[in-house]
Formats: sequence, structure tokens, C-alpha cells
Amino acid sequence: MQKFKEKHVLSLIIWLGLVIAALVAMPNIPQLVRDKGAVQLPSSVQSEVANTIEKKYEGGKNVRTLIAVFNTKHGKLSDEQTLQIQDATNSIKNDPDLHIVSVTAPSDNAATRQQLQSKDNTTQMVMITVPNKQKVRGQTDKILNKIKTPGLRTYVTGTDILNDDFATVTEEGLQKTEIIAAIFIFIVLIIVFRSFLIPVISLLTVGVSFLISLSIVTNLAASYNFPISNFTQVFLVVVLFGIGTDYNILLYDRFKEEIKKGEAATVAARTAQRHAGRTILYSGSSVLIGFAALALAKFSFYRSGVAVAVGVAVLLMVLLTLNMFFMSTLGERLFWPSKNLSAHDRSFVWNLLSKFTLSHTFIMVGVLIIAALPLLFVGNQKLNFNSADELPNSIQSKAGYNVIQDHYPAGMSGPTTVYIQNKKPLNTQEHLAEIDQLTGYLNSEPGVKNVASVTRPGGTKIDSLYLRSQLESLTTGLNQANQGIKKVQKGLKSANEKLANSNTSESISQVEKLADGASKLESGAQQLSQGVSSYTAGVSSLASGSQQLSSSTSQLQSGVGRLSAGSQRLNTGISQVRSQTAKLKALRARMRALQSGSSQLSSGLGRLNSQVAPFSSGLNRVSSGAGQLNSKSASLVSGAQSVASGSSQVNSGVQTLNSKMKELQSQMQELQTGLTSANSGLDQVTSGTTTVNKYLKEMQKSYLGNTFYMPAASIKSASFTPSLDAFMSKDRKITKITVVLNSDPSTTKSANRIRTITRDLNAKMKDTSLKNAKVAIGGQSSQTSDLQKIANGDFFRTVVIMLVGIGLALMVVTRSLVQAITIIGTLIVTYLGSLQITKWLSSYLLFQNMLTWNTPFFSFIMLVALGVDYSIFLMMRYRGDAATIPDVRRRILNSATIIGTVVISAAIILGGTFAALIPSNVLTLIQVAMTVIVGLVILVFTLPIIMSAMVKWTYPYVKDKMYDKSVEQQEKEHPTRRNKNED
Repeated sequence: MQKFKEKHVLSLIIWLGLVIAALVAMPNIPQLVRDKGAVQLPSSVQSEVANTIEKKYEGGKNVRTLIAVFNTKHGKLSDEQTLQIQDATNSIKNDPDLHIVSVTAPSDNAATRQQLQSKDNTTQMVMITVPNKQKVRGQTDKILNKIKTPGLRTYVTGTDILNDDFATVTEEGLQKTEIIAAIFIFIVLIIVFRSFLIPVISLLTVGVSFLISLSIVTNLAASYNFPISNFTQVFLVVVLFGIGTDYNILLYDRFKEEIKKGEAATVAARTAQRHAGRTILYSGSSVLIGFAALALAKFSFYRSGVAVAVGVAVLLMVLLTLNMFFMSTLGERLFWPSKNLSAHDRSFVWNLLSKFTLSHTFIMVGVLIIAALPLLFVGNQKLNFNSADELPNSIQSKAGYNVIQDHYPAGMSGPTTVYIQNKKPLNTQEHLAEIDQLTGYLNSEPGVKNVASVTRPGGTKIDSLYLRSQLESLTTGLNQANQGIKKVQKGLKSANEKLANSNTSESISQVEKLADGASKLESGAQQLSQGVSSYTAGVSSLASGSQQLSSSTSQLQSGVGRLSAGSQRLNTGISQVRSQTAKLKALRARMRALQSGSSQLSSGLGRLNSQVAPFSSGLNRVSSGAGQLNSKSASLVSGAQSVASGSSQVNSGVQTLNSKMKELQSQMQELQTGLTSANSGLDQVTSGTTTVNKYLKEMQKSYLGNTFYMPAASIKSASFTPSLDAFMSKDRKITKITVVLNSDPSTTKSANRIRTITRDLNAKMKDTSLKNAKVAIGGQSSQTSDLQKIANGDFFRTVVIMLVGIGLALMVVTRSLVQAITIIGTLIVTYLGSLQITKWLSSYLLFQNMLTWNTPFFSFIMLVALGVDYSIFLMMRYRGDAATIPDVRRRILNSATIIGTVVISAAIILGGTFAALIPSNVLTLIQVAMTVIVGLVILVFTLPIIMSAMVKWTYPYVKDKMYDKSVEQQEKEHPTRRNKNED
């Protein structure tokens, strides 16, 4: 049991169990990084507010936009290729698996063609909006399969797929880094210790730390939103393997020193743990405090550095416990196959630098100052916020991005969108006019290529919606009206002349005669009607009488016959009576007269009898005609009555005409007067319209000609509805204005322009009816602007917090305020100088004129947090030698000579570990690696100079010559050159 305890077997068991648990509990790290590792801005910044409004604009959907790019390498797009692009677009629209929200293509309308087809007609873009709840990689792959077109180069790009590809490249870079770092550390440890076991055990202990800390961090991120980034795993690798190897070198070196003294393995392990472990604990605590201080940062991306603090904490526990098992168990065999246990504890370089500084302090410090000035004050650090530059050009999304940059305005790869959210609908005349005015205002801003909105869907003005065009139509109409007035005046003049020449008196006289004739006509017609009535009554009586006569003619004929016979008998009788009375003279004359009358009667009756038959025949004809007349009498009466009625109406009309003619004569006189007045009035109208026309033309040419006016009917027209749908939400309470800049959307130049546009837009909105509307600018440039503001602001805040934390830790370790300030100052100058050198190297070697935006931050925390180790190594040795070397100058020289080897070895290992980031093909990682490597080189050469000068100036001596002699004497007794046989 005692042996079990001395060998620290329990530590092995515990850490082995923790490794197994960590592996079992490890989440899907790549997916976790994609879900939670992207740069997240606070919800209060403008771009995030715009994203919130955009979600409402899309009906509550979280969406992303991908850009399908079609490009022909040689020549322009042919008609056939254009049709193929349309077919591919339709194929995307109709794919149910993509859950398309919207597709905007050049073939939609003239406005989209102008926006999405390149000027050289070699490239077309299709904007595809899809839900962001699905994986962007799957969506991209499906779209790529849909848009493959023979003879065309096709790509899918956009912010989301670029970020996803960046995560993929970072993962691949991490794998390269892990392999390269492990091989490099293995080789360096073999060279340092000439042992095969040391590298294996060192990598094993650091690997255990890495796996456990990675599992802790990722599970915290998955369950409790612990901050992580794309770089969390990478920096865990380089930091833990870098400083872990350094700490192991320090621990193994002290263990080897104790073994050389003949100590037992368990005793040597405890001694190494007590002395080297204290240095490791102090140094690691400073690193831990430095990274833990990042928890106070506001920017989540910066807070992700706290993961390294978790890793350092686990690393310290593993190194100071698990190493105890290997050292206690293996003992001297730990350094197999090397049998030479002499420590390489003397550094000629540091000895030389420290000694020369102590002798020529002002010269050495002056040289450092002269060397530092160009690095500190030459040039300025403009940062690159374009995440696309992080990717190699071989990535398809980056290739598509490059095609857009080559064939479209620079800002087309990430247009800026201005969102305006109002409480009331915006599709009114007043609000549309305000939106158009804002569109024109934005278009006039410096650096803006074009602006599209609901009133300018194609990015250009619609002339018919502006007063200049409308006034032109009005002035043209007024000109035509003037011409019409002249014709009317001519006609009025002619009419007046004709009226003046007309003989109205004669016309009225004729009308009066006509009126008299009409009166007579009416009287005659009435008489005619009455006569016809009498006539028809007579005809009726005639018809009745003729029928009676006709029926009596036979009786008449019979009676006449009887009368004739009777008259003959009478005549005979008279003759007889005469003969009988012939003797009577008195009767004779009478009888003669009677006989004569009887003869006349008989003759008359004979004639009457002969006329009865013809009379009867005529009477029958009269009866027949009377019947016919009687049958037509009704029509005749009706006609007579109509004539009478008509004549009455004619008479009434003529009388009215007569009256009106008399009135007309008066009115014509008034009309003549009126025509004269009308002509005069039209002269005044012509003069007025000419004045108005002139005024309108002046207005047309003035600034008012640019005023937007849209008739209410046009707003609801079918031709304007597509524009409303494209630039307004369904409830018409949110509108967007798309702004394309002349510069790359991810550059500082674009970010500065967005700040200017934001300031100007807010000022402009105050004077409009939309002053109470919510306005936010979204898009890549807006995100870059917000990112720049937050990153820069929080960077300085984080730097202060980190430096204060490390400074306090240094004061505890060194027990000196001066030493702590000196070390902090050295690290700051080293950081600034290495950053400037990295910029030069990046420009000449990587052809990148700017550092990425996160390079300064990561470089600072890595260089300062890790570089402080070497200062602690030196000062801990300086404090440890206080009892044996009271002379501070001699002590600092001795400490530099001994620790120099450790620091140089540690710097080589740490630098090599960071150098493993260079093959990652990620620009940020490459630049951070270069900065750290350059910083380590600067520290290796400046640290012994600065600390030696600090000690000399902090503890001055009056008798320098005596001190020099003492140093020379001690140098002879204790040579600083490496001696294998020296303790």
C-alpha cells in the first residue's frame, strides 16, 4: 500500500477514468462549433436589430440567402445558356426538399435583370432565400446539383456557406496542426533529453489534459452556452501542447538534476514537484489568470478565450500529479536510452547579453529603444474584417465569391439593406414619397453604387412618377389647350359675324304669318272634323233610308201599276161619264177638264211606272254605296279628328315657336354680346395659360421637378403590386431599401461608410413623416461596422483587464511592483513590435496587406499570457538564488545563464507548436502564429537585457569598479560555459 501511494498509482487510475469519461461524454464538436461557434453580436447592435426586423419582414421565418452564380469562362452568355439558367432556376423553385422561401432571378423582370446580370454579360446571379433551420451544407450541395449547367461554371456562395466552409477549413487545419505539433514536439524533446520516453510521456500527459479540458468546454458549451469559437479547439491544442511541453521540460529537467544527485526516484519526484512545480504553478497561474480575465469581456468571441483557462487549470493538475506516477515509477529509465544525466543548464547567449547589459546598460537599452521605435510608430494597423479572405481560393464558395467580385460592383457580394418598420402601412402617397426621397438621398451618399427600393425597383428613377415628367405632360396639354382656345376664338368670331349678318326680323315676321296660318288651319280642321262627323251621320241615315227605299220599290212599282190601271179605269169612267154628261153644259166643261187631268195622270203614271224599275235599280246602287260609305265613316271620323288634333298641336307649336323666336331675337342679341365677351375672356384665358405654362416649365426645370408623386390609383394597380411585394412585407408595415456599395462589404472602408450612412439617415428621418418609425441597417457591411466597433472597444477593455490580472499575479510572484511593471511593459512593447513585423511579413509573404480583425486580439492574449512564463522562470530563479548569491547583479547574471537554456528550449517548442498553424490555410491562424513566433524571438533576446538593466537600476551600487572585480573573480571560479561534468 505504501508503494502504491509512493508511486502515485491512484493518480494514474483517476486520470485514466477521467479520460474515458471525457471521451464517452464528448459531443459532436464540428456540429457544435457550427451551431455556437460563429461570431455573435449583441442583440442591441444595429445589424442584429435589422435581423429581427427582417424576420418579421419574412413573416416570422428565420431565413438565409444563398447566391447561385453562373459564369461563362469565355465570351458572353448565349441565348441558349440563358435559357438553361432559367431552367435551373425553375428547377430550384420547384424542389420541395429545399423549402424555398423566395427566388429572385435575372429573368423575373427588367429590374432584376439590371441588378443580377453583370455588365459584361458573362455572369448571372440568382438570389435564393431558404429557411436557416436546415444545415447550410446540405442546402448548398442540393443547389449545386440543381444548377450544374454544361459549358458554365456554377457556384453557390453567401455569408452562411462561407462561414461553414471556414469552419471546415479550420477543422482540417486543426488536424494538420495536431499532427505537425506532435511530431515537432517529439523531435525537440528527443533533441533536448536524448530520450524516446520523455517525448511520449510528455505528449501523453498533455494529451490527457487536452482531451479532458476539451470535453469539459464542449459540454459546457452544449448545455450552458459556454462561449466557444471556431478557434477554441485550435488554441487549446497550441497553448496546452506549447506550455505543457515547456512545463514538462522544467519539471523533467529538475527531476533529472535530482536523479543525478543520487536521489531515489520517489524523492527526486517530490523534490521536482516542490521546486519546479512551484515555478510551474506560479507561471501557470499567471497564464490562467490572463485567460480567465477574458470572462469579463462583453464580446462573446473574446470570452471564448476562457476555454484556454479551463485547459490550463486541467493541465496544471495533470502535470503535477500524473507526471509523479511516471517519474516515481520509471526513475532514471524515464531518460532512456540516454545515460548522460547532465543538465544543459548554461546559456552562453543569455550570459553574454546579461553581462554586457550590466556593464553597458545605457548602450544596450539605447539599442533596444532605437530598434523598437520604427516598430512602434511606423504605419497604422488597418484590419481586414472580410472572412472570405480566410479561405483558400480552391473552396467553391470562395471561388463564387471571387467571380462576383470580378464581374459586379464590389458591394454586390453583400448588399446592405435598410429596414424601415412603421406602425401604419407604408403604401400611401405620403410614405412612398418619403421612401423615394430617402432612396435618392442614400444614392447620393459617397461610396454608394446604386440603391433600389419600392419606388425604384431597378435602382433607377421611374420618370413618370416624378413632377418633371408629369409637368412636361401638363405643359404639353396646356400648349394643346391654347391651340384649341385659338380655334374656339376663331369659331366664336365667325359665329358672331354670322349672327350679326342674320335677318332675324324677317324670320320672325314669317313665323308670325305661319302662326296665323296655323290658327286658321286649326279652325278649318275643327270644321272639317265637325263636317265629317255630320257627313258620316248623313251617310248613316242615307244608308238606312236607301235600304228602306230599296225594300219599298216593289210596293211602289205595284202601287204605280195599280195607280196606272186605276187611272185607266178612271179615264174610261170619265169618258163614260162625259158621254153621259155631254148633254149637261154645266158639267161638260168640268168633265172635259177632268178627263184631261185623268189623261195627264194616266200618262204620268205610265211614265212613273216606266221609271220605277230604273229607280229601283239606282236605289239599290245607292243603298250599296251608302253601306260602303257608312263602313268607312269611322276611319274618316278618326282621321278628321287626328287632323284636328294635329292642327291644334301644330298651331300650339307654331305659337310657341313664335314666342321663342321673339325670345330668341332678344337672346341672340345677348349672345352676340356674350360671344364678344367670351372672345375677350378667352384672350385672358390664353394669357393665363401662357403664364401658367411658363411657370410650370420653370418649376419643371427647378428642384421641384425631382419631387415624387404617385396617384392613389397607381398604388393599387397591377403593375405596381410586384414592386410592393418585392420591397414590402405582406402587411405593408415594413419596407426595405437595398444599397450596393462601391467597396467590398467586409472592409473597414465599407464599415465607415455604413456609420456615415446611419448618421445621415437618422438625421434625415427626423424631418419626415417616418420620424417615429424604427430604422435599422443590415447586411455584411453593417455587421462589419458593428463587429469593428465592439471588437475594438472591447479589445482595449479586455487588454486592461488582462494586464491588471497578470500584473497582480506578477506582484505576488516577484514580490516587486517595479519588476511586475517592467515585465508588463516588456510584453506590451514585444507585442506591438511583433504585430508590426507580422504585418510586413504578411504583405511580402502572404500578399495580404492587412491583418485580420481578430489577429491582434489572439496574438496579444497568446503572447502576453504565454510570454509572461519566461519572465517568471527567470525571476523565480532569481528569487531562489537569493540565499546563495546575495549580490543582485551576480544573481541576475547567474539566473539568466541557467534559465536561458530552459527559456530558449521552451520558446522553440512553443514557437514550433504555433508554427504548426501555418499549414492550416486559415489566414488568422497563420498571422497569429507569425506574431507569436516573432514575439518569442524578441523576448528571447530582450528579456535578459531588460531584466538585467532593471535589476541594476533598481539596486544601484556606488563602487562599480570593486563590483566588476568581484564579478571577474566569481566568473573565474564559476565559468558560465557549458560543462558536462559540472553540477
